[in-house]
Amino acid sequence: MGYIAVLAAMYLAWFYPDFFSRPLIVVPAFSLLAMLGLKRKKEGFAVMILLMFIVTMSALAEACPSFAVDEGKISALYGSVIQDSSQKKYRSTGLRLLVYAAADKKGNLYSANGSVYVIAGQCDVIYGDEVKCIGRFSGPVFYADSCNIVERELEAVFRQKAMSWIKNRLDSAGDAGELGMRLLLGYGYDGDFGLSENARKAGLAHVLALSGMHLSIIASVITKPLSIVFGKKRAGRIVNIVLLFFSYLSGWRPSLMRAFIFRMLLSRHIDMEEAFMLSYILLFMLFPYAVIDLGAVYSFISLSGIFILSDKLDENIRSILPIPYSLSVSCAASASAIAATVPLTFMVFSGYQIGAIVTSFPFSFLISLYMGVTLIVLFIPCLSPILQLLYGIMEKAFSLSASFPEAFAITPYIYLVITIMTVMITGSLIRWAVDRKTRK
Repeated sequence: MGYIAVLAAMYLAWFYPDFFSRPLIVVPAFSLLAMLGLKRKKEGFAVMILLMFIVTMSALAEACPSFAVDEGKISALYGSVIQDSSQKKYRSTGLRLLVYAAADKKGNLYSANGSVYVIAGQCDVIYGDEVKCIGRFSGPVFYADSCNIVERELEAVFRQKAMSWIKNRLDSAGDAGELGMRLLLGYGYDGDFGLSENARKAGLAHVLALSGMHLSIIASVITKPLSIVFGKKRAGRIVNIVLLFFSYLSGWRPSLMRAFIFRMLLSRHIDMEEAFMLSYILLFMLFPYAVIDLGAVYSFISLSGIFILSDKLDENIRSILPIPYSLSVSCAASASAIAATVPLTFMVFSGYQIGAIVTSFPFSFLISLYMGVTLIVLFIPCLSPILQLLYGIMEKAFSLSASFPEAFAITPYIYLVITIMTVMITGSLIRWAVDRKTRK
């Protein structure tokens, strides 16, 4: 029930945010969900469902932009950067701004609030910078002719220096180092390489975008060496500090913070379903603007699908086919995530890739290896040729995967859902038959 509640809340927040501002709909929904929680004798569960919807309602009110002047009259925005500028060679820069004021052409200032996506010329701003953007609105996007830093706080200065140090250490690897920078911090130039575009076409953009997977990779790389040196208990604390610092360097990316909060809750031996719901509540309390962040939305929706379907699907796959456990688990998780996210992907990008069910497994391994080598090259730059070799392999692999046809209609998704249902029913029947035979 908790996973379904998170899935429903995310889809409603993205496609129908007005739902959360309609008390005649929300209050009965709250009451029904609370009653279901009480029926299961989980009062805390019922309270968390109520909190989820209340927090979503509050976060949407804070994140959705509103101005005390008509958007057509706005010529300047003042705000704080909440998403690093996405640097692109020879192209405009994209960044997300939490606005607090707007100005018209006469220089009159008006109150404003909410999150606005800004497309500007070449500018280098990072999380926490106070900026002034001069330009105009076109639809929901603000096109800035200039974007100037008004103030950069001390923590942003430190972060900028840390990021510059990492970039300088990886520069010798060229595009390979640039990809490593993006995997570690989600920051850097997209460059002219087609790897990112091929990843998108292959339905594998999630392995390049910073997410909980990358947090887990870093944790797995450093946990064992730290355990040997400091012992298991102390190493766990150090790993948490390192992961928090990593999240800070990435600009508190919502998808990373979701994973970090979830990890910390699980370490306190909280039930997984309750920890997942609590991570939802805490993330949107701490970072309200994350409720309209596509990365955070994907993170919650894909994990909801995995938690709802993956274990049962994996069990049924192995009942039908004698395949390795790791492959079965990966295919089940990928199919579950895709089944949950395709409606969002289709509506946002007008296309999706079913082939990622099979390709996610080897690419997750490749990304893990690549991040591990990047961390080594960071401290031993002379090993950058190894990183360049891996980059060449990844380019060819992504190019090959991108050759799989994309789906631009809902029909393949329907086939996927039917296939999943068939596997679930067939696997259950096979296990039932085996169990019955065993009893005899």
